[in-house]
Amino acid sequence: MKLQLDNLSVFITVVEQGSFSAAARALNKSQAAISIVIQNLEIDFGFDLFDRSNKYPELTAKGELTLKNAKLLMAQCQGFITQSQLIYASDTVKIRIGIDPLVCGPEVMAVLCQFAQTFPLVDLYIMQKNSAALHTHLITDKLDFAIGLFSSRDTSDCESVTAFHMLSSWVAAPDYLDGNYNNVELIDIAKLRLLSPVAFSRFDIDELSLIPQVWHVEDIHTILSLCRNNFGISNLPNFACKVDLELGKLNKIYFSFDQLNDHYWVTSILWHKNKSLNQQLKWLRDEIVKIENV
Repeated sequence: MKLQLDNLSVFITVVEQGSFSAAARALNKSQAAISIVIQNLEIDFGFDLFDRSNKYPELTAKGELTLKNAKLLMAQCQGFITQSQLIYASDTVKIRIGIDPLVCGPEVMAVLCQFAQTFPLVDLYIMQKNSAALHTHLITDKLDFAIGLFSSRDTSDCESVTAFHMLSSWVAAPDYLDGNYNNVELIDIAKLRLLSPVAFSRFDIDELSLIPQVWHVEDIHTILSLCRNNFGISNLPNFACKVDLELGKLNKIYFSFDQLNDHYWVTSILWHKNKSLNQQLKWLRDEIVKIENV
């Protein structure tokens, strides 16, 4: 059986118009041509589509079922044509972005979900590595766009824009420092072990740069696990440690010498030097910049 979509379209038109002659007028064809199409379809199917015993042709039971299938097939065909036209009109079908897990909070995820709805035909490749690695992948042209915690040196060889504030807290296990986490004194610095994300060396509290032992850890989930198991303290995004704080697996640490009410990191977006962003990446940049705090 070699069906042609045009023949199915003629069949549907006959049903909708109510007769072969009306379908012929609607399609600007002869009535004989319409009759031949229907006869050929019936030969291909092996059954009658219409009962021709009355003045106007009426669908047989098998014809009614065939009509439903024909309409579904034509709808799918039209959808395929529409999608193909959108692909033709799109200047990009795949983009590559990098997101540091430390900044990939629920607000960023919401933007990605909205991206999927806005650009349904664009394939999105997402790399999740620490910000230093993302910068390297960007300048070696393995990424088009990166979101993370970048130094001024990183931003000097890329186009960049400041994004949102990543709210964070100093945390440790409830029994770290014998449970004395509400008023940690400067003298206690010598007892601490800092669990720090890889290549993260900025401190919003100067005194904490004196901590003698620092473990640089690649994965945020590993840092959380180490904190829970009493290995040290860490400054983590609020979204990452929210559940542990609620369950009592971690406690916030307060320092007597801390003059800040809130802690946060400033995130940035990077892309290639002297290169304009395409429509999809501009949309991503603008939506992420609208985020104030994560």
